Amino acid sequence: MKLTRRDVLKSAGAGSAIGIASLAGCLGNDTGSTGEGRSDWPQPHFSPQGTSYNPRATGPESKPNEAWGVEVGGLALGRPVVFEDTVYYATGERLRAFAIEDGTERWSVEVEPKSGFRSSVTVDSNHVYVGKTGTRTGVLAFTHDGEEAWHAPTESSVRAPIVAPEQNPDYVYAADTDGYVFRIRTDDGTVEWRTTVFGPVRALATQFDKPVVGTEGGEVVVFLDNGAGHEPTGLWRTKVPGGIQALATANDDVFVGMFGGGVARLRGSLRAGKTDWHRPDSSPHRSLVVGPDRVFSTDGSGIHAYDEREGTRLWESNGDFFAPPAGAGNTVFASDTSEDGGVVAYDRSGGIGVGDVRFGNRRWTYSLTGGAVTGPTPAHDSVFVVESGGESGSARLVALRAE
Repeated sequence: MKLTRRDVLKSAGAGSAIGIASLAGCLGNDTGSTGEGRSDWPQPHFSPQGTSYNPRATGPESKPNEAWGVEVGGLALGRPVVFEDTVYYATGERLRAFAIEDGTERWSVEVEPKSGFRSSVTVDSNHVYVGKTGTRTGVLAFTHDGEEAWHAPTESSVRAPIVAPEQNPDYVYAADTDGYVFRIRTDDGTVEWRTTVFGPVRALATQFDKPVVGTEGGEVVVFLDNGAGHEPTGLWRTKVPGGIQALATANDDVFVGMFGGGVARLRGSLRAGKTDWHRPDSSPHRSLVVGPDRVFSTDGSGIHAYDEREGTRLWESNGDFFAPPAGAGNTVFASDTSEDGGVVAYDRSGGIGVGDVRFGNRRWTYSLTGGAVTGPTPAHDSVFVVESGGESGSARLVALRAE
């Protein structure tokens, strides 16, 4: 199946608080490229906090070349993810694993008839997780060798990325389009608890033991996880001016990107759920890059950089960025989905200049045939992305690597 720009656009697809307890803890850190971080990218938004930012500098700093490319077809469900030495990528029809070094396919799983995979892939030391609809709707877990480990049933399709908490490998969180949120045991797929929110869940993240949920109807809901077999406690709920497209947590705060509603920072702690700042001039696609002191969003007009604490606009650059961005160290990567687009790497500081008149903010650009389909994934010394192939080509997963 050939992917077109229309497919990309289709796949991209308001605040009072009801606080009953305060949020605590510190999740984000303000380390830059010298901070601790992984060399891979195991979850769609890198970490369970959903920041799409790796403090470790990964990916090429200078203009890369194509190291390898493989045809993948199908409609992209999200960016590729990387766990250790393997790249995982899912379409509605197949879940596949490739060697990061040369693109050799290690294994592939096809969905049953009248079924489909629905979420992007999440990987941890236990399993590979993906949401599914149709026959055996729910979460499927596979071993790192591609063997099915278990199936956890849900009420409806799981489209939001599955979240694997870093502090506890014994469970994952998932949510479905009927508004149910689940805690699932990783050893056998047992649903340890479930709770509900109003409307389909579009985004999911964590703050330590606090699942944070974003809905299609524009609500952010935070729960306290009381452990297996105990119903979670609702901490606060806030309505924002647009359906949730992107969700990330840092320290006590929650950052949201809304369809047609811009970007906002919601306060935690004693003012839980109150809007700290709101920038209505961007409609993010699926993720925000948060950290260490900036917030980046992408949309059809370009990439936008904001001050994390104040929300002031720092800089922006034009482009058809209908795909989620990614950050690593001092670099922000964006995917241009236009027919002549590709991957663009920016200096996160914005280079030298004032406002939008800047020099040195663009580090390199790599063109892809027909433009990019997914957001970029910086991992190890490469960036992984899917190109559309244009009008006559086929979608390909490519690895870009500097010589």
